[in-house]
Amino acid sequence: MVVAIVAVSVVLIHRFDSTSSAGTADVTVAQAPPTYDQQRRADVTVLLDQWARAVRSGDLDALRELMDPQADPDFVEAQMRRAAVVPGVPFAEFGYDLGDDPETPVPPPIAAALDSTDVWAPSVYLRYAVTGPDASPTRRPVSLVVAERDGRWRLVDDADLTEYRRHTWRGPWDFGPLTVRSVPTAAGTSVVMGHPDREQFVESLAAELPSATAAVTDFWGDDWARDGLVFVASSAEEFAELTGSDPSTDVAAVTVSDAVAGDGSRPTGQRVVFGPDAATRLTAFTVRSVLRHELTHVAARTRTSDGTELWVSEGFADYSGYRNSGADFGQLAPTLAAIVAAGGPPTVLPKNEDFGAGGARSSVAYESAWSVFAFVADRFGESTLRSLYEALASESSTDSAFASVLGSDRAQFVASWGDWVARQAR
Repeated sequence: MVVAIVAVSVVLIHRFDSTSSAGTADVTVAQAPPTYDQQRRADVTVLLDQWARAVRSGDLDALRELMDPQADPDFVEAQMRRAAVVPGVPFAEFGYDLGDDPETPVPPPIAAALDSTDVWAPSVYLRYAVTGPDASPTRRPVSLVVAERDGRWRLVDDADLTEYRRHTWRGPWDFGPLTVRSVPTAAGTSVVMGHPDREQFVESLAAELPSATAAVTDFWGDDWARDGLVFVASSAEEFAELTGSDPSTDVAAVTVSDAVAGDGSRPTGQRVVFGPDAATRLTAFTVRSVLRHELTHVAARTRTSDGTELWVSEGFADYSGYRNSGADFGQLAPTLAAIVAAGGPPTVLPKNEDFGAGGARSSVAYESAWSVFAFVADRFGESTLRSLYEALASESSTDSAFASVLGSDRAQFVASWGDWVARQAR
C-alpha cells in the first residue's frame, strides 16, 4: 500500500480589535499542491483501476480506450483475449496495485519510439483472489510500461524487461479459454480450472476433491482451510509460469505458496498445479493419491519451513496420499523393494538432490521417503507420525527431532527403519 505524504502549510493570522487588547486567532490550513511524482502516481492508479475493471467485466471497448496509440499490437490483442476469459473466473478480487519498489528506467528505444510527454515503467502487481479457496488475495508482478500524452496516461506494454529483471506473471486466463469447476468441500468451496483440451481431467479432479479434502482432514486434522485451488496446465510454458519451475516427466503436480507469515494465519497463494502430461500419465489410482499428496502440502504449509528437507515433506505427503489405499509395499515402492532384495536394507536417508535427479534415483528417493513415514506409522502410530513431522519440519536438527519425539538418535532410527524395509520387501 502506498501512502502519499502531503505537505501541510499552517498560516496563523492574528487580528487585533481596536477596542480590546485581547486578540482572536483564525487558523487557515492550506494544502500544498501535489508534486509531479505524487500526481503521476495518482493518475496511473486511476488507469490501473480502469484496466482491472475493463478486463474483469470483459468490456473490450473500455479496454481499447486505455491503450496508447503506440501500444504494442501483440499486447493489445493479448488483453482482448484475456478480457474474454477473465469474466468466467470466480474472482473475489482482481485489481492492480502500484508497488514501492525502486523505479525501473524505461529502455531508451522504447521511450524514443513512443514520442510521448512522459513514459514510465512503474512497479505494478496484479492482486487477485479466487472465491472459495482464497481467504486473502495474492500478488504477482507486472512489468508495465505506460505513457502520457495529451494529459492522459495509457497502457503501452507488459513485456518482460529482462535487462532490469522485470517479469510479468501470467495466470491460467492468459493461456486461453478456461473450464472452471467450483466444488463444495469440507469447509467451503474448492476450484479447479484448466483449458478445454483438459476438460475431462478437470472434471476428474473436481469429482475427486471432496473425498481428497476429507481424507487429508482425517489424517492431518481440521486445522487447515480444507479446500483447494487446482490449476491444470496445458503446456510446459504455462506450467513454468504457474510454478516457477520447468515441468518434469517425473513430477505430475506441484504445490506452490506465498511465503508463510509466521503468525499462524492462512498462507496466501496456495495452488496445486498439474503438469501438461498429467492427464495422460495418471490413472484413477494415481489421480487420487497425487491430489491427496498435494493437498497435504497445503494443509501442512504453516508447519513447514522453507528449509524442511525433501525426504520429510515429500515422504509425509506420500504417506498421506497412499493412506488407506489398500496397496502393499511392493506396489508403492517397487524400485526400492527390488534394490533391497538384491543389496540389503537402506542405510541412509534420501538427500535433497536425489529427488530431482530423474529416473531410478528419483524413484528410490520418493519411495524411501514414503517408507520412512510408513515405518513410523506402523511402529509408533499416526499421532506420533504427525508429531515427528512437525519436529522434523521446524527444528534445525533432525537428530534433536528424533530424540525429542522417538527417544532415539538418527543412527538408531535409520537402522530400525532399514530393518523394517527389508522385512516388507521380502
